[in-house]
Amino acid sequence: MNLADSAPVAGVAACLALLSVLAAPFVLIADAGTGLGVYYSSGTVGAAGVAFLAILLVVVFLSGRQERRPASTVAGVALVAGVGLLALALAWALAVDVQNLYSFPQSATWILWHRWLVVGVAALVPLSAGAFASAVV
Repeated sequence: MNLADSAPVAGVAACLALLSVLAAPFVLIADAGTGLGVYYSSGTVGAAGVAFLAILLVVVFLSGRQERRPASTVAGVALVAGVGLLALALAWALAVDVQNLYSFPQSATWILWHRWLVVGVAALVPLSAGAFASAVV
């Protein structure tokens, strides 16, 4: 399998993994109270902006995979949007109020490193977009 075919698939997988990681606290924390709302709305656009770009990038990667647009154009859009996604995720992670993280139940201590997991998974998106761009240019 060549890189031009596998990189968009990896990009879609990275976006879906990011959406899953973002949704995990809603599923795994039984009694979060209002802490999740504060957690996700931190920063200028919050985690919703990260999720929106991840969904948008799924469409972009799929259009490149299915050759609906020129591959070089799609790869460029994916790369720029992927870097933007990583920047939004990092801005959100840095804006989270640490005091809010300690308001979650004792069984959810993993929430302390969840935001950094989001940033780590978000970094996979521009990496796969970069691989796609290098394969088609």
